[in-house]
Amino acid sequence: MRRIPLILAVAVLLAGALAGVAVAQSDGGAAQTGDGDDLYESLEEMVPAYNENADSVDLGPVNLAGTSNIYIQDGSSEVTYSITMDRQNRITDLDDSRSEDAVRRITTDRETVEELVAADNPAAAFRNAVADDEIVISGETGNPVERVKWTVINAVKGFFI
Repeated sequence: MRRIPLILAVAVLLAGALAGVAVAQSDGGAAQTGDGDDLYESLEEMVPAYNENADSVDLGPVNLAGTSNIYIQDGSSEVTYSITMDRQNRITDLDDSRSEDAVRRITTDRETVEELVAADNPAAAFRNAVADDEIVISGETGNPVERVKWTVINAVKGFFI
């Protein structure tokens, strides 16, 4: 329960597509930049580097095991993906659509994701983005226990992250 690697890694990968205008497909499908680069593919390429560095990031008592939906703002559009992490906060699955089974919601913007994807250590970049509120983790709609838990964690995270 010391790392928040998977969710942040996904957020970084999503923002990792090269500069361009992202167009969200209906139903949270993959977003593409104006020059055809696929944002989802950028995130997929980032996963190995994130997983290699996942245990180098101490996130205190936070663990992101399970499935989370990642919401990435890009101007007036929003792209949604889902990510599943294991107990070591390693990414075990990345999907180009929203998951109905997700208990957490990770919210960020394209710029933050681009910074994560470009980082030598995406796990550390994820941790820093969470600490700086550039990535916000909360409970997904319909999961009141997770919502309360993440409200408390976000209020006190400055003491452990």
